[in-house]
Amino acid sequence: MKKILCPTDFSKTAAKALDYAVLIARQSGGHLTLLHVVHLPIVDTSETALVASELLGEQMRDAEERLVNLCREIEERHGANRGGGFTCDYILKEALLTDITEHLTKTSGYDLIVMGTTGGGNALEELLIGSNAEAVMEQVKCPVLSIPSTSEYPRINKIVYASDYAQDDIATLREVLDFASMFGASVDVVHVNKEGRTSSDKKGRFVQEMEAAFPGAPIHFEEVVSKHRADGIKEYYDASGADMVAVLRREKGFLRELFSQSLAEKMTYQAEVPLLVLKGRR
Repeated sequence: MKKILCPTDFSKTAAKALDYAVLIARQSGGHLTLLHVVHLPIVDTSETALVASELLGEQMRDAEERLVNLCREIEERHGANRGGGFTCDYILKEALLTDITEHLTKTSGYDLIVMGTTGGGNALEELLIGSNAEAVMEQVKCPVLSIPSTSEYPRINKIVYASDYAQDDIATLREVLDFASMFGASVDVVHVNKEGRTSSDKKGRFVQEMEAAFPGAPIHFEEVVSKHRADGIKEYYDASGADMVAVLRREKGFLRELFSQSLAEKMTYQAEVPLLVLKGRR
């Protein structure tokens, strides 16, 4: 993860995400780009077009000043662009966030997006940030790390990986372990078993396969019982003192329900858990 894109709207929630983005850029020795987008509605008369153009110019000037100040702060506090081991710049565009993030990840080599999400306080902020976070997860192909507004100072010592005992967990776990290794973090591989179902044989085969694939890796395997998979993951996350949940986004599979309306409210809009969403091969 050498090129990190961090969308910002200059809110407190976005600042939380930026803290994580800086930490990851420092640990990876990578490049961090702050992204701000301005989007104005389409207008249909020359008079409203003139007003919209003036407003756009004002917003662009204000946003660029803020971005310059943010980059300067990152340089002064963390040594970016000054021998601190990583670099930082910004992009300012008139665009839709989903469109520009998809374009940049396809054409400019960005391999991680770090952005904030919130589920409390200002209702408009919740709508805009929450929907943007999920929309970006839906559209881009690279991993997306969403950071809650309630997050404390960034710490990555333990990651919970939600597993379905599937074959593609091997490739995804390799990504999670590579990410965890930057911080010396351990990975708990957690499978949620719905009540009344037994999966000990499947778990045994899965654990053997993972241990063979990753000998000596700091992995711990756990199975928890819960009627609802997202609830089981969240309960384990809370009880284990983990710092992040990683999930594989599939077209099909039980983690698909994480992004249904109700569970998105629990794990994205309520914004209680730093969530690393990785994309499976389709």
